[in-house]
Amino acid sequence: MQEFLEFLKTSKTAFHACYNSIVELEKNGYKKLNEQEKWNLELGGKYYITRNYSSVFAFTIPTELKNYGFNISAAHLDSPTFKLKPNFTLDAGKYIKLNTEVYGGPIFMSWIDRPLDIAGRVLVKENNKIVTKLFSFDKAVCMIPNCSIHYNHDLNKGYAFNPQNELLPILTANKDLDLKAEIAKGLNVEKDNILSYDLYLSLLDRGTLVGLDNEFIMAPQIDNLECSFGILKALLNAKDTKKVNVMCLFDNEEIGSRTRQGASSDVLAHLLERITLSLNLDRNDYLKALTNSYFVSADNAQGYHPSYASKYDPTNACYMNNGIVVKNAARGSYSTDAYSLAIFEEICNKANAKFQLNTNRSDVPGGSTLGCLSLEQVSIPSVDIGLAQVAMHSAYETAGTKDLAELVKALTTFFESDLVFLNDTEVEVK
Repeated sequence: MQEFLEFLKTSKTAFHACYNSIVELEKNGYKKLNEQEKWNLELGGKYYITRNYSSVFAFTIPTELKNYGFNISAAHLDSPTFKLKPNFTLDAGKYIKLNTEVYGGPIFMSWIDRPLDIAGRVLVKENNKIVTKLFSFDKAVCMIPNCSIHYNHDLNKGYAFNPQNELLPILTANKDLDLKAEIAKGLNVEKDNILSYDLYLSLLDRGTLVGLDNEFIMAPQIDNLECSFGILKALLNAKDTKKVNVMCLFDNEEIGSRTRQGASSDVLAHLLERITLSLNLDRNDYLKALTNSYFVSADNAQGYHPSYASKYDPTNACYMNNGIVVKNAARGSYSTDAYSLAIFEEICNKANAKFQLNTNRSDVPGGSTLGCLSLEQVSIPSVDIGLAQVAMHSAYETAGTKDLAELVKALTTFFESDLVFLNDTEVEVK
């Protein structure tokens, strides 16, 4: 868990999380591929690509192609927050405010009265090229103060914040401050060479363990950096693999995945086909491989909250520190069915990893995941899993400290397994 806290500390945006994942991949011998070049893949090779520098896809080739297919696990690197608009400063009389818009579905009140950083990426003109630079002030530079209860006596009775009027952060009382110039100074570039940017509000407090036995972790972006980190560790841990193992860490799940680096794009389908063709196989081999593949979609789950017991199904709630959550939904918002569930249960049993089954109340529909979105492009058996947490989409979320290890165990075993799909109804988990 301490290693995950270290990952969270510098993964302030999807761009930073992507970079941190790349660092780990390269330390473990993964070679970067360029999508614009022809690939020459080797048996036993380890490779990765990036899209938009906010998503990363890594894969390993086994030393033999006896039972050719793909073991795939996916998560997402983005989290709900607030994004700076292109013209990002706003004159507010004696103050300068940041003009932001909502990214995803954050819990507004959780962002109030917190020290906030600004982080993301900046596109800069450098030596006649446009280059991407990661950016963070690495200090508290703004805040969204609450209204005094003396001026809003009904505040504790519930309040609907207007994101344009009441959630714009105060940046400074210095009317002469030039934020773009400060960003340029932080990057050691000329202000006029900054062309564009994707910048977001980020919590300065990056996480801590909580509880007399450190049984909880509280941190920003647990959804879904916890599952992303778990998949990365499992891929790096897996030995003696039999299939092509694929890790997909997408971006933009929180806003619908409809981007070229999101799960609704064709990036995964094209990646799998290019791997096949680069191994001197053909499209027919690719289509056959899809029928011999399995997909694990990992995105955190709504854990039982004792103060809101009426929100949960009486026999299918999930709990922090009780193992991996397998999500089920009759309306198809999760990709799990009895067939894919049975396969995942066997993987967990093989790994000696704890798991629990989860379904929402019939009158409280849950959100969808990237599992179903990915299947629109790549149709293979899939299961939706996650780790239980509370305060999902809060600026500061809470999860159990024991569950991440269970996820890593299960996914390591998955990446080491040889799933043999005998027909459309029978499979062996070797």
